Amino acid sequence: MEMEFRTRCVQAVSLDRLESLYPDYPDLRLLIVDEDLADDLLERADAYRALNRTAMIALGYRDVEIARHHYGRTREAGGAPIGYLSMNAPMEVLLSSMRMLFHGEYFLPQGLLGIAPPGTPAPDTAAPPAPAATGAETCEKLSRLTGREKEILELVSSGNSNKQIARQLGITEHTVKLHMHNMFGKFGVSNRTAAANMYFAAQSQNALR
Repeated sequence: MEMEFRTRCVQAVSLDRLESLYPDYPDLRLLIVDEDLADDLLERADAYRALNRTAMIALGYRDVEIARHHYGRTREAGGAPIGYLSMNAPMEVLLSSMRMLFHGEYFLPQGLLGIAPPGTPAPDTAAPPAPAATGAETCEKLSRLTGREKEILELVSSGNSNKQIARQLGITEHTVKLHMHNMFGKFGVSNRTAAANMYFAAQSQNALR
């Protein structure tokens, strides 16, 4: 991380130990909390945020069930959002996810929502089609998108490829894919066609403004 982001990194086994070793964090940008401290993060979220109110917080996990449980509890409690980093992911993906956090965007892997990744074989018995989302549900899902994700959604809905989107927005194609992955998770869909349908439904309700 220090080589990639040119920033100083510190490590401690607990929040209390961190505060005793490094009491002042004026330049803190990202706080990654290990899955072993997931329950502590739930119970003392304000204490973690107090280190630096402008810093992003992410749970670094290896066990997806731990992360899924934490995500569910956080939503139930109505707590402030945090990011989630799969420490089992390839280094390129992990660094790209961190880069999104450094830029103020939360990353939510699809696995936390119980969504199978694209390409997963369908079960033998087809499930009944899900009911169409109501206007309120569509607006609620769209409200989770960041400004950048809305830009990408609009370009996807206009038929642009990932390469074309990357060129228009001045970002890498890999970053476009990460934004889309995050967007799919927020929508509860698994492909760009379904996401585009959400966009068109939102347009009819003026939900994107």
